[in-house]
Amino acid sequence: MKLSESSLFPNLTTVLLITSIIGCSTVANTNETQGEISAPEILGQQEPVEEKPETPQNEFSSDNTTLIEEPESLPEVTGGIEQGDITPLPIPSASPIVELAEQTTLENTLLTQLESLRIEFEYEATPYNRSKFPHWDDEDGDGMNTRLEILSLEKVDEIGWYSRWDGEWYAGEGGLSAPRFDIDHIVSLKEAWQSGADEWSASDRDTFADDMLNLTAVTASSNRSKGAKDASEWLPPEPSGQCYLSIRVIQVKTKWNLSVNQDEYNTLKELTESCGPEIPSIPSPPPELTSTSPTPIPTTLPAQPNSGYGRQFYQTADGSDIDIYDANGNGDINCGELPSAAKPVIVISLGSDPYRLDGDGDGIGCES
Repeated sequence: MKLSESSLFPNLTTVLLITSIIGCSTVANTNETQGEISAPEILGQQEPVEEKPETPQNEFSSDNTTLIEEPESLPEVTGGIEQGDITPLPIPSASPIVELAEQTTLENTLLTQLESLRIEFEYEATPYNRSKFPHWDDEDGDGMNTRLEILSLEKVDEIGWYSRWDGEWYAGEGGLSAPRFDIDHIVSLKEAWQSGADEWSASDRDTFADDMLNLTAVTASSNRSKGAKDASEWLPPEPSGQCYLSIRVIQVKTKWNLSVNQDEYNTLKELTESCGPEIPSIPSPPPELTSTSPTPIPTTLPAQPNSGYGRQFYQTADGSDIDIYDANGNGDINCGELPSAAKPVIVISLGSDPYRLDGDGDGIGCES
């Protein structure tokens, strides 16, 4: 059958139109399916991402990893305060404040010792007797009695001695010979007896009489002036000597548990507060003492020392060996043979008086 062009043309047009419609439908379906699969990815890409601040990089980047600095550790936090913000306090160095504290401690110690002493009315339950205190022993067996030990201890640069009570210097007579100086018991033996020593044993009294803490070398005149008086009754004319005496009295009475009376306590406290706790230093010797050699004091007697037998029984007032006054050499001495400077004589042990100098038995010979 022969078709005409006019009849086929519209039909072809219709087929193409239908095909086009179907193709478009297929493409649309395909695009819809692809849109369902990729939508989450697209949405994910479109979600806004919070940008982090860039961390400053070291000028040496990862291209040179060996030079990258280690990040600093974050400071620990304590109680809401960073330790890095806490400034350590400087350690205080030694200063005059420390020295002042040490000085205050010493002074407080001396005052504490004074406050610890019993304040009592002092009296003699039994009469005092010097013979109860035998002294000038050779405590360490070195051949020197206590008097010589003190003279050796207190001699200044081999020049001489300084009397703390009156500020006088004395060159001596050579060696340890110092007849013009006495060895004074700072707390006198009688004062000790009235302050509690009357209840001690004989051994304790013997030890106390030779306690070097309680002894000092002074001029014979100042020792006679002081006698057995306590600090409320007598003070040295030398101001530094007053401080020295107050310190030693407190130390000795503390060591030996001796009492003070109220007046003595008041005087010692006043001196402690004004003087302080330091032992006063000894001044420099005068030029005339250092430039001249000591001149021996002449004696009226031509006596010479012999065996020194009497030394163990007697102490003369000037500290000299009593046997040098045995002018006739008969081994016996009477008070008439002694110069006034050597009187009175102390009988070291009561009952041991071979020269019979202590006529009344009170421990002191040649008193008149």
